[in-house]
Amino acid sequence: MSYPPPHGPPPPPYYGAGWRPPHPPNLSGTGSSYPQPDFGQVTQPQPPYPYPYYIPGAVMMPFPMGPPPDPSNPTYITNIIYQGETSNPPTTEQVQISETSGDYDWIPTTSTTASNLTGKAVIGGHEGWDGSPLWVIRAWHNGDLIPGKLSVRHNAASIMYNGKEIPVQKIDVLCAKPDSLRWIPASNGNVPPGAISGGQTSSGETLYVGRARHQLSVTPGKIHPSHSSCYIGFGGAEIAHKMYDVLCRVLSDSLTPRERYAPM
Repeated sequence: MSYPPPHGPPPPPYYGAGWRPPHPPNLSGTGSSYPQPDFGQVTQPQPPYPYPYYIPGAVMMPFPMGPPPDPSNPTYITNIIYQGETSNPPTTEQVQISETSGDYDWIPTTSTTASNLTGKAVIGGHEGWDGSPLWVIRAWHNGDLIPGKLSVRHNAASIMYNGKEIPVQKIDVLCAKPDSLRWIPASNGNVPPGAISGGQTSSGETLYVGRARHQLSVTPGKIHPSHSSCYIGFGGAEIAHKMYDVLCRVLSDSLTPRERYAPM
């Protein structure tokens, strides 16, 4: 069948790149098919021809909008995060003050309920193993009122007595404004003017609030002037330090630095 120019026979159907007719045409009526050159290589059998899959396009369908939510019946959730060393919400009860000097207060509490004083308590240092804060506290033991430490994160308080670190439950937490107190270096049982009294021995000797560095920790403890040392509790033992810091009130500017920080 002939076709007038410029028209020719219709093109073969197109089924995608790589598609070949399943039955090649006869070359010259001899029954031979198109030659398949192999260039000396063994030709692997061809896989079956791919099936022309149909992939539908995107379809837009209308979707009815529901009524707006009732404001009196909200569907959202409010998350409230409380700051501090505990996940319990702060209480609004009035704290009890056992002693006040105008600059600082000793507030009675327990080692497990002291967290409500977060933001008021004096931070005396930190644990060396986890960096958690250590508060300045005091507690009674065998007739002595002894300064010590409270790990508010772990609800554990202790004081030092007779070579041992003694766990305590009933405590007083030292609270003060941040700008009313400061730590001043001292040594050998000496304390500067304005040093904070943290308690006394049964014989009447004053014990001052101090702190010392020990194995990556900064730990509050007691300064015992007659022993020329600051004692801290660490690992269940009472450890003496000759070099330490003393917690002091910020004194009047009328004093000279020598008068303000001179050892007693």
